[in-house]
Amino acid sequence: MTENRNNDIEIDIWLEEFLTGLLDKTGLDIWVSEMDINENTNTYTVQLDGDDKARAIGRDGQMINAIQHICISAAANMGIHNVKILLDVDGYRNRRDNKIEQDAQAMIDDVLQNGTPLDMEPMNARDRRLVHMMVSKVNGLNSESFGQGRDRFVRLIPVK
Repeated sequence: MTENRNNDIEIDIWLEEFLTGLLDKTGLDIWVSEMDINENTNTYTVQLDGDDKARAIGRDGQMINAIQHICISAAANMGIHNVKILLDVDGYRNRRDNKIEQDAQAMIDDVLQNGTPLDMEPMNARDRRLVHMMVSKVNGLNSESFGQGRDRFVRLIPVK
């Protein structure tokens, strides 16, 4: 059990109870199956399982991201700060990251070969960050984010 020194809340117990209550309210057949705590990074990774896995993930991860956001907001309201809460269902996050990396690599190769900028599809902040991190390791290429809200996207720009 891990405690937040600010208010002596046992974060792992609070998070599991909060998430269980929240998931019950969704009507989804989904539950907390595992929680991993990395004390070095103060990260709580929660695996969800159940018959409604696909619905719990939602289109492009929208549902799991929304549930995660609610947990983070509730933790902040409880005075739990400086923790990361990550929710995953059936390895979705890794599969999504791999897909983003594959798509980005194909576009990076195209930009490097053709020398013309390319715009990626709109994506959430987490996915954009992954692309920016990839591009930062490539000589001759920069990336910038453009747009607002759900329309925000990454532009890959060759350096001349």
